Amino acid sequence: MICHAVNESQPRSYRGRTQIVLSPESPLTYSRYRWAVIGIWLFSSVSSFMVLNTLGILLPAISTDLSLSPSQQGLLGSASHWGNITLAIPLSWATSRLSPKWLTAATLMMATGCLFLQSWAPVFIVLLAGRLLFGISNIAQMPARALLTRQWFPPREVIYVNGLSNVFFGLVVGGGLVMAPVILDLTNGDWRMTLRIFGLYFAAITVLWMVLGKDRANEADSELALTQGLDVVKGALAHRDLWIGGLGFAGATMAFGAFLAFYPTLMLQEYDISLRLSGGILALGVIVGGIGGMAIAWAASTTGQEKNFLQVLGLLMIGTNLGMVLTGSVPALFVLSFFNGVAWAFFPILVTVPFHLPGIRPRELAVAFAFTMMMTSVGTSLGPLITGFLQETLNDLKMALFLVSFTSVSLILAGSMLRFRTQR
Repeated sequence: MICHAVNESQPRSYRGRTQIVLSPESPLTYSRYRWAVIGIWLFSSVSSFMVLNTLGILLPAISTDLSLSPSQQGLLGSASHWGNITLAIPLSWATSRLSPKWLTAATLMMATGCLFLQSWAPVFIVLLAGRLLFGISNIAQMPARALLTRQWFPPREVIYVNGLSNVFFGLVVGGGLVMAPVILDLTNGDWRMTLRIFGLYFAAITVLWMVLGKDRANEADSELALTQGLDVVKGALAHRDLWIGGLGFAGATMAFGAFLAFYPTLMLQEYDISLRLSGGILALGVIVGGIGGMAIAWAASTTGQEKNFLQVLGLLMIGTNLGMVLTGSVPALFVLSFFNGVAWAFFPILVTVPFHLPGIRPRELAVAFAFTMMMTSVGTSLGPLITGFLQETLNDLKMALFLVSFTSVSLILAGSMLRFRTQR
């Protein structure tokens, strides 16, 4: 593939533009505006995850209002991921030909509507449907990321795009975990008004993207023969490393989803720690993971030690999750959350895998990236479900979260099996 030949040449900068020479006949120029486009897109994407991941803060108020059982709470925590699990591949295949700009705009408008639907929900089933549709809007947006990255960035810069995504995730999701209990307090515990405020926030993001978001033709891809029909899906899913990376994601996000949904409740019931304080504890880990993850992922990539890094980060995640379950000491919890965030440096390492699969084509890339994000939803969906089931079976939320903490062993296994040197 011609596009991957950029690794053999160095960029030249001039007047705000970088030229990557692919061949004497095929120059490819990347404007600095690429960072504005991908920055706005990533901000909108992580905002979706912010809404998804603040459910644990709102869950006690929702449960009281709608009289939810632990199993229903688990269903609510996982519902937003069901659409991702079932529709990720068909949606990515169907939308891989669409304009990334208009695909993003449509999904942002859908997400806005879903938030207002949830805020109105008079019964559990309506709220569940709103969460499900919000999750569908999130996964439907993902092919746009793969295509925009392919359009605007040379392959060697993908690690920086994913690192930037990690930073945004940490700042926005962490900020949401801090602000959600504050907004809840300011609205006198009104979870419905909190969701409406989130809806207005998404409406503003939609307008920002419509004004500043842009598509661009990639001259390198114009010379590639495009795969058609189901061959797109077959070509994407035929890569061994794609499955290994996806399973790594599934295990790690299983514990993450469980903690986001149930950890504030555990802290409140077991250790009498307020929702605002437990939100701050979780937020610290997310913020550290976002900012520190970029540096660690860059170090792993440049040194060629991705396998070792993944294994160490997996051990760190298991240990810190267990520690956060077993102690009620607030200073210790902040320390544990900090190092749990460091462990999240695995994310930009694994999410880069689809972009460097040998011979991957543009439409296949959209499917491969959607598959990767689907596997994160498999984990975050199963985590709350399994935790809710274990809580009811054992009558012990602490033991349920203790057991789920071990699912991050998948990172250790992925680190031992992925072929990073082959990818480079």
